[in-house]
Amino acid sequence: MIERQYCASAYTIDFTRKKVLLMYNKKLKKWLQPGGHIENEELPTETAKRETLEETGVPIKIIGPSFDGKKIQPIAIEHYLNNVGDMIDIQFLAMPLSVELSNNENNKTIWVDIDKLDSMSDIEDEIKLKVKNLYDNYKKENKCID
Repeated sequence: MIERQYCASAYTIDFTRKKVLLMYNKKLKKWLQPGGHIENEELPTETAKRETLEETGVPIKIIGPSFDGKKIQPIAIEHYLNNVGDMIDIQFLAMPLSVELSNNENNKTIWVDIDKLDSMSDIEDEIKLKVKNLYDNYKKENKCID
């Protein structure tokens, strides 16, 4: 029996430049939003911030959504069974506090133009759709915390 692991990640979108932050996961061999394992009594939002900074060098602010204007909700909670294990990933929407990338953990990290996502064959359709929907919903409804 595989032990279940709990993770948190952030779709970090630069709404001004219309770009999304992605990193190449060497274990899974695909482009994903930065994230990682929740440590000890860490809150999922803290994990998403810490892992994004560690993996990309980009500090972030989790921005929503929020139904009461205070408490931030995840955008998704997904269950994966893959070669890494049995994982629950709590996903958030974030914006960058800086756009400067650094290679802290020897990861390949990039800012991808959202308008060019469809032309990138090495990014999964699920990621493309989620990013475009998050961008469009934030810009149209702006219901996220700023």
